[in-house]
Amino acid sequence: MPQFSQIPLPIGQMRLFSSIVMGLASGFFIFFGSTNHGWFTLTRQIYFVFAVVAGLLFGVLEASLVIPKLVKNKEAFVWQVVPIGAALFGVPLLLVIAFFGVSEYLQFGVYAFFPFLTATAAASGWRFRKFEKENKVDAFMSYFGFEYWTQPTLDYSELFYYFLRDVASKGPHHFWGQLGSSRGYIGYSKIFMDMLKEKPEIDSSTRKNLLKILKTMNKYRYIGLSGLALFIGSISVIMILLFGAGLGYIHLNFNVADIVGPASGIILFSFAIGVLVLMKSFQRTISRLLANIDTSKLALST
Repeated sequence: MPQFSQIPLPIGQMRLFSSIVMGLASGFFIFFGSTNHGWFTLTRQIYFVFAVVAGLLFGVLEASLVIPKLVKNKEAFVWQVVPIGAALFGVPLLLVIAFFGVSEYLQFGVYAFFPFLTATAAASGWRFRKFEKENKVDAFMSYFGFEYWTQPTLDYSELFYYFLRDVASKGPHHFWGQLGSSRGYIGYSKIFMDMLKEKPEIDSSTRKNLLKILKTMNKYRYIGLSGLALFIGSISVIMILLFGAGLGYIHLNFNVADIVGPASGIILFSFAIGVLVLMKSFQRTISRLLANIDTSKLALST
């Protein structure tokens, strides 16, 4: 059964992009909470300053713990990041609830949670992106954290060569993602289709089978992206309901918190199961297509 650690999650550019998205969300909630509800008191200003400073420090700390190990070994297992991050944000949250009550959690979320995530993503994304450019590598991590690794930055022709080489190995796990070996071929399926047309040395029968593999990869890519979009959309709706009700813009005749908790759990569980099922189906389909490939006709040069 495939594991979550087998799915490469890029760090540098994705962190920088997510910091922009979360920064816009933070600004939206802070603006409306401050202008319409007068929430921007001295206490909430302290939340905000703490969140930005703590987020920046945490982002730099993560990069400082991970990057030296990646330089030395190209792979790193750094468990300290998760408990440090949980303590850095969780302890202040518990203190706020202890002193001000549960009713303050929404304000703390607006002025601390989003700014903390934004600052963390910006600081760590900048450090990892700088590391990637200086060392000509791409940095990845597993979805659950802990595991980090790098792969050399390759051009499309090199990636296509590695794709053909992994086709020859007939290992289906190479095509979705695996720690330390995958190059994320599923994201390059359309590009590889165009490059395949420029390979006259590959005979028509082998070309046809390769095209079937690439079309299958592209189909599963769209399925995966659609599932991810549905997941993000569902979480966005939950956040809108939670903060919209808390800010007074959405009026519901039930306690939204009683719905958000179970709904979030169901969505996360469904997403996890969906990813595992999709990966298993993908590997089974690719294995069947790889069996039809005559590896002697792939025109691989040593």
